[in-house]
Amino acid sequence: MIAVLLFIVCFSPLELELAGKLPEAGAAWQEDGSLSGQVRVMGRLVEEAIYAGDARRAFLLAGELGSICNDADIQQFWMARIAWASGLPVLAAEELKQMNPSDPWLLHRALGLSALFTENGEVAIRELTMSVAAASTARKAFWSGIDLCSAYLNAGRYSDALQLSRLIKVRYPGDAMGDVMYGLCLQVSGQFGESSRVLNSIDMDNPAAVSLARSIMEGFEQ
Repeated sequence: MIAVLLFIVCFSPLELELAGKLPEAGAAWQEDGSLSGQVRVMGRLVEEAIYAGDARRAFLLAGELGSICNDADIQQFWMARIAWASGLPVLAAEELKQMNPSDPWLLHRALGLSALFTENGEVAIRELTMSVAAASTARKAFWSGIDLCSAYLNAGRYSDALQLSRLIKVRYPGDAMGDVMYGLCLQVSGQFGESSRVLNSIDMDNPAAVSLARSIMEGFEQ
């Protein structure tokens, strides 16, 4: 608790958020009275929990966020992906395919992930590329870019995945989830030494990213 208070005193909420210090950033935004800042940080925590396969944590965070942010579309989107993280890809794909949000970024992202979950790589690439183009914020573009990397990998387009993940790493320096994707793309591309270096250097303050990085390394060791 003392460490969190020190961070709040020494850094602005936005600086903490950009540095990936999400719990501290959330507390700082709360102290600042910014609901939009708190919602944005909690949304990042939900996304990271889903990517890390921690369905229980993602469900709890999404439910908590739903109590302060009345956005039915994003809630449906997260719940479908939580189903995927729970080992139900067919259900997740169907729920995502049925979505019809007004935000084109979310629409194309939902359709892209639905295609990805059903192993339709080319449709996933097309939809997620449109999602990146439709993103109204840098953070939205980030998540769609991460999804697009996954689609490239699924389609066997490893060079494209590596190029995009490197661009994400440059565009979002210090973002642990971006580093994890870059490490994965390096690994799949056969650059094992550099991949190990990147994955072993993931910010320990981000437990979701650390867990995902370890899973990737363990998967390639087997």
